[in-house]
Amino acid sequence: MKRVNFGVVDLRRGPRFRSERTSQLIYGEGVKVLGSEEGYLRVVGADGYEGYVQKTLLGVLDGERAFKLAARFVGDGVQLPFGSYLSEAEAKSHGIPKKLLVPIERKFDPTALAERFLGVPYLWGGTSDFGYDCSGFTQRLFRYSGKELPRNAGWQRDAGARVKDFDHARRGDLVFFSGHVAMHLGGRKIIHANLRNGGVSVTDLSDGSEYSRYLMTIFQGIRRFEGANFTG
Repeated sequence: MKRVNFGVVDLRRGPRFRSERTSQLIYGEGVKVLGSEEGYLRVVGADGYEGYVQKTLLGVLDGERAFKLAARFVGDGVQLPFGSYLSEAEAKSHGIPKKLLVPIERKFDPTALAERFLGVPYLWGGTSDFGYDCSGFTQRLFRYSGKELPRNAGWQRDAGARVKDFDHARRGDLVFFSGHVAMHLGGRKIIHANLRNGGVSVTDLSDGSEYSRYLMTIFQGIRRFEGANFTG
């Protein structure tokens, strides 16, 4: 097991800098090394997603992961995104305020967190508050909240329990469109990382706008992820 020793690192399709970014890993996340090639390691993360990471961006970090970051931290020579995992020694050495340190086992309601990221830019493959793609946004929120989701929108759709329609939907259910995923906030409002608005935004699917009408033409369904035991 190796861990990410840099704020945010790209997971690439191949062992080359110009290879497509397919996802990202953030500080303290653990990966299993599957192989080595041309200065890159082929790794698999907790969600089963595989890719290539530069060797220098992974290491063996001291201490058990005790905390997750409640918000981005920028300190002396370090930038750590929301959700980074730290040991007690690392938290102390970086001078991270106690108000930003959350016990790693604590669970949350993801909808209570989602709107704090309004305006975060859209980034293909992005999974951090420096830039999200649609499924990277939902996965990061659920992971921080205590529930592991698959990485891609299609996989997330297949993993959830079907919800009949919007009349039966709850806050926190995921709403799926062709190649896209959003989180339901209630009242047919969704929050999602999207190219149309350049980042994380709220869309009211009942407002009659051109964008909302378009989304409903590619609507695929609603899914619920039970057993997360969110406690707030």
